[in-house]
Amino acid sequence: MKAAGTEEIKGIFLKHYREWCLWSYSYLENMDEAEDVVQDVLVKILERQDKEEILNLDSYIKAAVRNASLKKIQQSRGVQKIYQDTEIAAPSYEDHLMGLEADAKVQKAIEGLPEQSRRALKFCVMDGLSYENAADSMEISVNTVKYHLKKAYKELRFKLRDTY
Repeated sequence: MKAAGTEEIKGIFLKHYREWCLWSYSYLENMDEAEDVVQDVLVKILERQDKEEILNLDSYIKAAVRNASLKKIQQSRGVQKIYQDTEIAAPSYEDHLMGLEADAKVQKAIEGLPEQSRRALKFCVMDGLSYENAADSMEISVNTVKYHLKKAYKELRFKLRDTY
Protein backbone atom coordinates (compact mmCIF):
# COMPACT_ATOMS: atom_id res chain seq x y z
CA MET A 1 0.00 0.00 0.00
CA LYS A 2 1.02 3.57 -0.63
CA ALA A 3 2.01 5.70 2.36
CA ALA A 4 0.10 8.92 3.11
CA GLY A 5 1.56 12.30 2.16
CA THR A 6 0.44 15.77 3.24
CA GLU A 7 -1.52 16.45 0.05
CA GLU A 8 -3.29 13.09 0.30
CA ILE A 9 -4.19 13.83 3.92
CA LYS A 10 -5.67 17.20 2.95
CA GLY A 11 -7.68 15.61 0.14
CA ILE A 12 -9.05 12.85 2.37
CA PHE A 13 -9.81 15.41 5.07
CA LEU A 14 -11.86 17.57 2.70
CA LYS A 15 -13.69 14.50 1.36
CA HIS A 16 -14.48 12.82 4.69
CA TYR A 17 -14.64 15.76 7.16
CA ARG A 18 -18.43 15.60 7.71
CA GLU A 19 -18.36 11.82 8.00
CA TRP A 20 -15.70 11.97 10.73
CA CYS A 21 -17.57 14.76 12.52
CA LEU A 22 -20.69 12.61 12.57
CA TRP A 23 -18.58 9.66 13.78
CA SER A 24 -17.31 11.78 16.67
CA TYR A 25 -20.79 13.21 17.28
CA SER A 26 -22.11 9.67 17.80
CA TYR A 27 -19.88 9.55 20.90
CA LEU A 28 -19.96 13.14 22.12
CA GLU A 29 -23.51 14.21 21.20
CA ASN A 30 -22.21 17.75 20.64
CA MET A 31 -21.35 18.86 17.10
CA ASP A 32 -19.02 21.68 18.14
CA GLU A 33 -16.95 19.32 20.26
CA ALA A 34 -17.04 16.71 17.49
CA GLU A 35 -15.66 19.21 14.98
CA ASP A 36 -12.95 20.23 17.45
CA VAL A 37 -11.95 16.59 17.91
CA VAL A 38 -11.72 15.94 14.15
CA GLN A 39 -9.70 19.11 13.60
CA ASP A 40 -7.37 18.28 16.49
CA VAL A 41 -6.79 14.78 15.10
CA LEU A 42 -5.97 16.16 11.68
CA VAL A 43 -3.58 18.77 13.08
CA LYS A 44 -1.78 16.06 15.07
CA ILE A 45 -1.46 13.92 11.95
CA LEU A 46 -0.13 16.83 9.90
CA GLU A 47 2.41 17.68 12.63
CA ARG A 48 3.70 14.10 12.77
CA GLN A 49 7.15 13.52 11.38
CA ASP A 50 6.35 9.95 10.33
CA LYS A 51 2.97 10.60 8.66
CA GLU A 52 4.26 8.96 5.47
CA GLU A 53 4.33 5.65 7.35
CA ILE A 54 0.52 5.60 7.80
CA LEU A 55 -0.66 2.92 5.36
CA ASN A 56 -4.46 3.05 5.66
CA LEU A 57 -5.17 6.70 6.36
CA ASP A 58 -8.98 6.45 6.45
CA SER A 59 -8.97 3.67 9.07
CA TYR A 60 -6.23 5.42 11.02
CA ILE A 61 -8.15 8.70 11.21
CA LYS A 62 -11.41 6.94 12.10
CA ALA A 63 -9.68 5.16 14.98
CA ALA A 64 -7.97 8.37 16.08
CA VAL A 65 -11.28 10.28 16.03
CA ARG A 66 -12.97 7.52 18.06
CA ASN A 67 -10.14 7.47 20.62
CA ALA A 68 -10.02 11.25 20.90
CA SER A 69 -13.82 11.38 21.35
CA LEU A 70 -13.69 8.77 24.11
CA LYS A 71 -10.82 10.62 25.76
CA LYS A 72 -12.83 13.86 25.66
CA ILE A 73 -15.78 12.10 27.31
CA GLN A 74 -13.50 10.75 30.00
CA GLN A 75 -11.99 14.20 30.61
CA SER A 76 -15.39 15.87 30.82
CA ARG A 77 -16.54 13.28 33.37
CA GLY A 78 -13.42 14.01 35.41
CA VAL A 79 -14.12 17.74 35.28
CA GLN A 80 -17.75 17.18 36.27
CA LYS A 81 -16.60 15.06 39.21
CA ILE A 82 -14.19 17.78 40.30
CA TYR A 83 -16.98 20.36 40.15
CA GLN A 84 -19.29 18.09 42.13
CA ASP A 85 -16.61 17.40 44.72
CA THR A 86 -15.76 21.07 45.15
CA GLU A 87 -19.27 22.49 45.25
CA ILE A 88 -19.57 24.42 48.45
CA ALA A 89 -22.77 25.98 49.66
CA ALA A 90 -22.67 29.72 50.14
CA PRO A 91 -22.07 30.54 53.77
CA SER A 92 -25.13 31.58 55.68
CA TYR A 93 -25.40 34.78 57.70
CA GLU A 94 -25.02 32.70 60.84
CA ASP A 95 -21.75 31.23 59.52
CA HIS A 96 -20.57 34.74 58.71
CA LEU A 97 -21.32 35.91 62.26
CA MET A 98 -19.56 32.89 63.75
CA GLY A 99 -16.53 33.66 61.56
CA LEU A 100 -16.47 37.25 62.79
CA GLU A 101 -16.73 36.04 66.36
CA ALA A 102 -13.86 33.61 65.87
CA ASP A 103 -11.75 36.36 64.24
CA ALA A 104 -12.38 38.58 67.24
CA LYS A 105 -11.28 35.79 69.60
CA VAL A 106 -8.08 35.27 67.61
CA GLN A 107 -7.35 39.00 67.60
CA LYS A 108 -7.94 39.19 71.37
CA ALA A 109 -5.67 36.17 71.95
CA ILE A 110 -2.90 37.75 69.84
CA GLU A 111 -3.21 41.02 71.77
CA GLY A 112 -2.81 39.04 75.01
CA LEU A 113 0.59 37.66 73.97
CA PRO A 114 3.80 39.00 75.50
CA GLU A 115 5.24 41.93 73.49
CA GLN A 116 8.19 40.06 71.92
CA SER A 117 6.08 37.02 71.00
CA ARG A 118 3.42 39.25 69.46
CA ARG A 119 6.05 41.18 67.44
CA ALA A 120 7.70 37.95 66.24
CA LEU A 121 4.30 36.60 65.19
CA LYS A 122 3.45 39.84 63.40
CA PHE A 123 6.74 40.01 61.50
CA CYS A 124 7.02 36.33 60.54
CA VAL A 125 3.40 35.28 60.07
CA MET A 126 1.40 38.38 59.26
CA ASP A 127 4.06 40.35 57.35
CA GLY A 128 5.76 37.28 55.88
CA LEU A 129 9.28 38.26 56.85
CA SER A 130 12.01 35.65 57.14
CA TYR A 131 13.42 34.82 60.55
CA GLU A 132 16.57 36.77 59.68
CA ASN A 133 14.69 39.93 58.70
CA ALA A 134 12.45 39.70 61.76
CA ALA A 135 15.53 39.25 63.93
CA ASP A 136 17.11 42.35 62.38
CA SER A 137 13.94 44.38 62.93
CA MET A 138 13.60 43.23 66.53
CA GLU A 139 17.37 43.48 67.16
CA ILE A 140 17.57 39.94 68.53
CA SER A 141 19.03 36.65 67.25
CA VAL A 142 17.30 34.32 64.81
CA ASN A 143 17.01 31.62 67.48
CA THR A 144 15.32 34.09 69.82
CA VAL A 145 12.78 34.88 67.08
CA LYS A 146 12.10 31.15 66.73
CA TYR A 147 11.72 30.85 70.50
CA HIS A 148 9.19 33.69 70.64
CA LEU A 149 7.21 32.20 67.72
CA LYS A 150 7.14 28.81 69.42
CA LYS A 151 5.97 30.45 72.62
CA ALA A 152 3.28 32.45 70.75
CA TYR A 153 1.94 29.37 68.96
CA LYS A 154 1.82 27.38 72.19
CA GLU A 155 -0.08 30.13 73.98
CA LEU A 156 -2.48 30.68 71.06
CA ARG A 157 -3.22 26.95 70.86
CA PHE A 158 -4.06 26.97 74.55
CA LYS A 159 -6.22 30.12 74.41
CA LEU A 160 -8.05 29.11 71.23
CA ARG A 161 -8.50 25.39 71.94
CA ASP A 162 -12.30 25.79 72.07
CA THR A 163 -12.49 28.13 69.08
CA TYR A 164 -10.93 25.90 66.41
